Amino acid sequence: MEPLELESKMNSLELRLSRVEGALMKAAQPEVPPSPAAPGVPVPASVPAPAAAPGLKDLLDSRAPAGSPVTRAERSGNWLGVVAAICFVFAAAFIIKLSIDSGWLTPVRQIGLAVLLGIGLIGAGFALLDSDREYSSLLPGAGIIVLYLTVFAAHRLYSLITFEDAISLISLVSGACIWLYTRIREDWYPVTAAAGSYCAPVVLSLGSTSTFTVYYFLLCSTAFSVISIWVRSRTLTLVAAYLSIMMTAFAGLYLRQDGLTAGMLALNFLVFAMGAYLYTRQSMKPLTETESASFLPLLLFFYAMEYYFINRMHPGLAPWLSLGFAGILLGLYQSAKKWFPEANIGSQTMVYAFVSVVCFHSFYLELLPALARPWLFVAIALGLALSPVKLDGAGKAGALRIPALAVLAVLLLEYVGMVSHLLSGKELSWLAVSLASLAALWALVYARGEEFAGKAGYGPLLGAAHVLAVSGLYRLTTDTSSLAVSASWLMYAVSIIAFAFDRKDEAMAKSAMLVLGFAACKALLYDAASAPTTVRILCLLLTGAALYGSGFLIRRISGWKLEKEKDRQPAGL
Repeated sequence: MEPLELESKMNSLELRLSRVEGALMKAAQPEVPPSPAAPGVPVPASVPAPAAAPGLKDLLDSRAPAGSPVTRAERSGNWLGVVAAICFVFAAAFIIKLSIDSGWLTPVRQIGLAVLLGIGLIGAGFALLDSDREYSSLLPGAGIIVLYLTVFAAHRLYSLITFEDAISLISLVSGACIWLYTRIREDWYPVTAAAGSYCAPVVLSLGSTSTFTVYYFLLCSTAFSVISIWVRSRTLTLVAAYLSIMMTAFAGLYLRQDGLTAGMLALNFLVFAMGAYLYTRQSMKPLTETESASFLPLLLFFYAMEYYFINRMHPGLAPWLSLGFAGILLGLYQSAKKWFPEANIGSQTMVYAFVSVVCFHSFYLELLPALARPWLFVAIALGLALSPVKLDGAGKAGALRIPALAVLAVLLLEYVGMVSHLLSGKELSWLAVSLASLAALWALVYARGEEFAGKAGYGPLLGAAHVLAVSGLYRLTTDTSSLAVSASWLMYAVSIIAFAFDRKDEAMAKSAMLVLGFAACKALLYDAASAPTTVRILCLLLTGAALYGSGFLIRRISGWKLEKEKDRQPAGL
């Protein structure tokens, strides 16, 4: 360790100890004398713990005791330092643009002055590190921004360097940015450098809608993603990711180069996804739920813009690539989950939500043919019937709420489509898929009815099965006669009541009574009134027999609860 760096650390440690001592004296707490160290045993140096993800307020507040005059003064000094850094950046930018207004300096000299200003800011920051490391880190951050802008302007405004040279110089500046952090190790530096590096070209209109801009943003993303791993700050990753992906997308809207923009967006996504993954791997601290929720809007924005640009080039390719991005994110999550087998990873909700949105749009709405979508209802219903997962607890888990909503949306859309086609159309394909869906629903009720019994979703499930059955039987028998329709409904209702009687399912029996009552009313008020005398007598006899038998079964319902309670009691009681 160099003497200068050791002396700086000792000064910083002495300053922090004096602040703690002052706070203890104000609180009138008795000092506890330190225990004497054993002779011959060296006192270990204080090693700072890894910093947690800092927010903006954390960066503004000092480490002194809250509410002290020193804290307020340092906080004000931090704000003044930020404003000063912004002034330095704008000064360099206006030096670069000065030739457009007056022309009294050549472009080469202006670029040279801007380079000297950037290097000077970095040197001044290093010179002040011994006195106040946290505050002086603002100057190197401003210097990095100036160097980024200088290379940007040298290529875009004055064409002094080629595209390849500009990319190389930007890479060097990014490398210098990473190296500077290894020497400074203060959170203000990367946050200031990231915000200024992304925003300055756009705010100052330095050719921010050029092809070079998207390459520039990608190199900045790579640099700050690496720094975020070292600084161990999710805030830096979040700020850089939002700025990079959003500005790349907005620049692509003006560039009209869909392939380039889509490629740069994909690379930025991979950079930050791998950055977050490696951060978790190195620090062994997974994303919290709050941090994951902050990334979800950015992921949805990335998905929308990436799909938009790819769809303009190759419409058939966009859904497949979107599913690929969802697969990458899910794979990284599954890999990270292996490191924390017994802990709940906060990113689970975010990952499942993103994958659900992508699958619903790209697979269900775009890739799946229209004729095959109704069969997805059958597959989902059978999958739920055969699944070993308890359905009554799935909705309570926060991570599964959005996937459950996506599945429910698919079921509702296809269910409404089947019922509407059964009532208005005559296609045999819809009749076949509707009957298969009805069988799948009753398979679900048969396999998981005990889990649903007494729950809020059991009634809607039975109602959905009854409505689909009534619609399907209507389409199947309507060409025969109206009486055949009523007879099929009566037979269905009686069959369900018998099934409920066998299972002692009160809710199922009562729901089937509604179908029975509807069918009986139709048979008595419409079919019997318009039919010949012989058919009318037969209709009345069949309807009366069905109603009487069902009434007998319903009278037994009141004793089912007592019978079930007796069966559950242990023997001998």
